[in-house]
Amino acid sequence: MTDFEDRMADELQTLVDGADASDLVRTRIERGLQRRRTVPRGLILWGSIAAAVAALIALAVAPGSGAKKQNVAAGPGGDASTTVQPESGGVTCIGCSGAGDAGGPASTVPGAATPTTAGAHATTIAPRANHATTTTTLAKGQHITEFALPNPQGYPNDMAAGPDGNLWFAESFAGKIGRITPSGAVTEFLQPAGAAGANGMVAGPDGNMWFTEVDNAGNGKIARIAPTGEVTEFAVPTPNPSLQNIGRGPDGNLWFTESAGKIGRITPAGAITEFTVPGAAQPNCITAGPDGNVWFTETEGGRIRRITPSGTLLAPITIPGGIPVGITAGPDGNMWFTDMANGGRVGRVTPSGSVTEFPVADNNPARITTGPDGNLWFTESGNNNVGRITPSGTVTHIPVPTPGQNYGITAGPDGNVWFTELGASKVGRVDLH
Repeated sequence: MTDFEDRMADELQTLVDGADASDLVRTRIERGLQRRRTVPRGLILWGSIAAAVAALIALAVAPGSGAKKQNVAAGPGGDASTTVQPESGGVTCIGCSGAGDAGGPASTVPGAATPTTAGAHATTIAPRANHATTTTTLAKGQHITEFALPNPQGYPNDMAAGPDGNLWFAESFAGKIGRITPSGAVTEFLQPAGAAGANGMVAGPDGNMWFTEVDNAGNGKIARIAPTGEVTEFAVPTPNPSLQNIGRGPDGNLWFTESAGKIGRITPAGAITEFTVPGAAQPNCITAGPDGNVWFTETEGGRIRRITPSGTLLAPITIPGGIPVGITAGPDGNMWFTDMANGGRVGRVTPSGSVTEFPVADNNPARITTGPDGNLWFTESGNNNVGRITPSGTVTHIPVPTPGQNYGITAGPDGNVWFTELGASKVGRVDLH
């Protein structure tokens, strides 16, 4: 485990011992910490740190069983690379560091919520296939630039490109939302009083950025921030929902996940509808699919699900032994996801439910996005890399100079790929041109 993980464990234990932690938050944290103590080689997802009383909403531990045996060899520059039987080939070199500057006004304006509730359910399974990949680790080169945040303990998590030509990200513990220009100038905006942390980030159809938020009592809110920094909050009806991720739906609304077992929909005006997901699902990431439905991952259930814009849950797609986390619509008309189990994989699922997984030699692949180059890009929080996988399955590992856990990732308005460094409190840019 890294020093960052040790610090997070200490902070989580403090929350468990404190009187302010809700029963739900305390139970989830205690379970995660116990798994960490009893499974020393376990794969722990620290990604949703912001969403439970300034702490962790999801702690997913993957068993080491079922992983394909792989051979380790020295890559360019002496970095270790993992190679399995190839499906296709081809790599390019990317990798090093730079610095940025910071700034920072802040303002907040609270809003009102218009909640409603509804229910839904679904069943069954779909086929799955495993494919080998060509995996190469590159030397640290000249094409990663890092920008330090003003707060060295901001712990940035999810990020997204904004309609204003900048990148926006949530900070787990700082109680702030960050904005960074393509040239690296950082501005931070305070969340409203009482907000303990933020998670998730997506550009809304209304020209604002939307994110999930938790207050000091563990209650969840969906918030939007204008390009000028004003924040409006909408309370989620379910108490202690353990809000995870938020995405833009095909219906002009925003959709979000609750680790407590629900999917939420919020209109740009703030009307919220929640849909119950049966079983111990722990919905995580969520996004629109090419079939007109909303797709999301279930870390606890090992499934990928779809929900129609009207709220009907379709048949789940099971990932045997998997812990699917991130999900995105790919450039090939399919959905792509990260799987923290089975030695670390990136999966492709067709609209009809056929699944193919590619080993990526990282225990904790986290978020994933479609890049401006027509490939899929994902963060490797276990190996401190940024990963790239072609639609045919060729994997490239790009080492990040500063040690820490990389987490959020998105295609930038400048034609590059941007990511957050959760443990290092930095934002990174993969320069593609």
